[in-house]
Amino acid sequence: MEYIRYNPTLWLVGVISIVIILISVMIYILYLKFESEKSVSRAALEIKRITNSMRAGLVNFSLEDDCRILYASKGFYSMLGYTKEEAKAQAKTKILDFVLPKDLLLFESYKNMWVDESIKFDVKMLNQNGDTLSVLVNGNNVLEKDGRHTISAVFVDISEQKLLQETILLEGERYRIAAELSNDVLFEYDIKMDEMRFTDKYRDLFGRNPISTQYLYTIKLRKDMIHPNDWGIYVEFNRTLTEGKDLIEAEFRIKDRMGEFVWCQIKGKTIFDDNKMPLRVVGKLVNVDLHKKEIETLEYKATRDPLTGVYNKMVTIKKIDKFISGNGNSKHVLLIVDIDDFKKINDTFGHLQGDKVLIHVIEGIKEVFSAGEIIGRIGGDEFIVFAGNVSDTNDILAKAGLLNSILDTTYACSPHKIPMSISIGIAICPENGMHYEQLLECADKALYIVKEHGKSNYMLYSKAI
Repeated sequence: MEYIRYNPTLWLVGVISIVIILISVMIYILYLKFESEKSVSRAALEIKRITNSMRAGLVNFSLEDDCRILYASKGFYSMLGYTKEEAKAQAKTKILDFVLPKDLLLFESYKNMWVDESIKFDVKMLNQNGDTLSVLVNGNNVLEKDGRHTISAVFVDISEQKLLQETILLEGERYRIAAELSNDVLFEYDIKMDEMRFTDKYRDLFGRNPISTQYLYTIKLRKDMIHPNDWGIYVEFNRTLTEGKDLIEAEFRIKDRMGEFVWCQIKGKTIFDDNKMPLRVVGKLVNVDLHKKEIETLEYKATRDPLTGVYNKMVTIKKIDKFISGNGNSKHVLLIVDIDDFKKINDTFGHLQGDKVLIHVIEGIKEVFSAGEIIGRIGGDEFIVFAGNVSDTNDILAKAGLLNSILDTTYACSPHKIPMSISIGIAICPENGMHYEQLLECADKALYIVKEHGKSNYMLYSKAI
């Protein structure tokens, strides 16, 4: 058997190597521990920064010992306007010392329910200035070995959130009350579900179910409730509900619960999802019938002759010129109707009877000419009748002759019998002119010839005149 010869140098080198390895391992372990402590410190600092920014604090308290504080972070005291020393100096050593007096019973009731490991509730607390804070308590209930309970919880000041929530609720309640007190009907249309929901005011005003499923699909079932002249407007409004327009609005007449058509204005705003896809339309339906009729009354007064109810001179001219400009390739006829010797009627029978004769003449004109013609009063006893898109001039001439015969009469107005007649001058567009003034000038010349040749007749203007 052969022995290995002992070498002191080699042995020393081996020992040194082992020592170096052990030292390296120890240094590495210390390094890891140091980095771990740094991470913990950074995490602690981050938690501290977050809790400070949140106006929150960590609290550990004993449940059975009248909620005595075992530990409370600086953030907890700071949230309530104290330092730890100030709280201790004022003998505030229990959670109950900071709770709003009227919430003490509430807090006690919470204590009786803390049988689960996790707890969560909110309570009112007082800060050092006596101001009330809304505080959310969220934590854990730990059962110790001695049977006592220790609560570890985060106390967060949610006063601003509570105030915002109360403000939103208050505004919502105000809006609800305002809607109930007015004739406004709120609505919400769910595009995906095709469901329309009106507030209950809708039933009160229109006597119909305020909730409609398959709203667009069943649109024809509501045709009886929309004025026939407004059906197209109603259909167009409903079609735009799904198009994603930011704002949509329309005016149409709806049959109310009494069976009368009333003017309503409807406005809606589209709500979109995160992908800019339309989700629903919310808005309101307003009864504007009174306002609409007031406007119509004002417009009527502004455009009509107050005695006879036909268009006044200014409106007559504008309507005729507008019609001609939009129908330049068609034939139109203008008639000027003048009451014969009207001054004599006024002088003999008085202006009151003269006004009655004017109204009688207008009734005669309306009897012969349809509502499609433009009828206006342009002077004391002069009226204009404008017939557009005439296919046969002879038809108008025949109506002029009929009007002459109807108004060549004795107007009986007890106790008076007033003999009367009319003269008519006629001009044709485009032969005699392309706007009102030219046509009036030609018709007036024809009227003059009628007056010169015995009155109570009609004449069509010609260049021979």
